[in-house]
Formats: sequence, C-alpha cells, structure tokens
Amino acid sequence: METRKRIIKVASELFLKYGLRSVTIDDICNELRISKKTFYVHFKQKEELIESLLTEMRHKKSTVGNSFSPDENAIDIMWRHLNAFKSNDLAEKHINFFYDLQKYYPTIAQNHAQEIEQQYLTRVCASLKAGVEQGVLRSDLNITGLAVLMKNIGFAVTVRELHDTTDMSVLQIIDFMADTFIRVAATEEGQNYFASKRKNAHEKQ
Repeated sequence: METRKRIIKVASELFLKYGLRSVTIDDICNELRISKKTFYVHFKQKEELIESLLTEMRHKKSTVGNSFSPDENAIDIMWRHLNAFKSNDLAEKHINFFYDLQKYYPTIAQNHAQEIEQQYLTRVCASLKAGVEQGVLRSDLNITGLAVLMKNIGFAVTVRELHDTTDMSVLQIIDFMADTFIRVAATEEGQNYFASKRKNAHEKQ
C-alpha cells in the first residue's frame, strides 16, 4: 500500500478511536513509524489530510451505493445499511467524529455536507422509486421530499446535542428512526417484511 493511502487509513482509525481533535500529526507519524518530513510530502497540514479522508469516505459510499442491483428489495438495502452502521460501535464512533468535525473544522464539515448531499439524494431517490415499484413502499410517496427528510434525519443522528438531551442510546435512536420510516413509508407488505427481518435478527442473537 502506498504511503499516502497508509496515512489516510491509519489516521481514519485513530480519529475514530480517539477523536479528531485529540490525534496529532505526531501521533499519526508515530503509529506509522514515518517522519514528519514524509508526512508533509503528502499533506501540507492536518486539514488537508482530513479533507482527503472525507473524499475517500464519499467515494466508498458512492461505490457501495452503486453496487446494489436495481432489482434488490429496497428494505433489504436499508436493513444492510442499518446493520453496517450499527456494527462494531461504528455509530458512536462516527457521531463523535462528525461532532469534532463540525465543532473544530466547520468549513471542512460544510464542504463535506455539500459534496455528499446530491450523491445521497440521488441514491436514496433511486432506492425509494425501486421500493414503490416492488410494492414494499407506498405508491403515493413524495419521493424527493422523503429523500430530503431522510437526509436531514441522518444528519440529526450525528448531532451530539440530540444524544445529550435524551436517555436513548445511539442504537435505540437509529432503530426508532427506522421504525418511523417504515410506519410512514412502507406498505403492509413492506411492514411485514421489515418485521420478519427484525424478528429473524433477534432470534439469531
């Protein structure tokens, strides 16, 4: 693996584990056993590294989104995303990461949000339309409006204040939002299908 990619990979792991502000360039170099001179060959400053990390994150999300077949059940897609986000404490780590990003690097956070917004809306609209055609989502949905609402809800999950003012855990909040979406948007067939997936998941635990 080339040095630049190694720096991004290790920095991502450290940022998620210890926090965006806490991790220094020295920490990253020590973990990689490289000199700061080598680091500065690839990145002029920590901010540039963060921007590169976010660019790679957007690319990975785009690749995952484009890998789904148009014929795949829309609820299966949502279920997979939920489980991926909830696994291995990923949800809590991402919330802490984006909290730090918004607090200490607001310009970078704003640029990231603008870059990811259209990508997200395009992917979600396609998934919602597929769900309507499959009969698992209601045919009278306002696709664009619901996609925007889901984007805003997804952003809300990353807001630390939401978690500080409720006794619900991160995973409970995610489950609550998923339940709300299903009750609002799914047909009876879709609700039953979602309920069966949740039941099967609980039985396997």
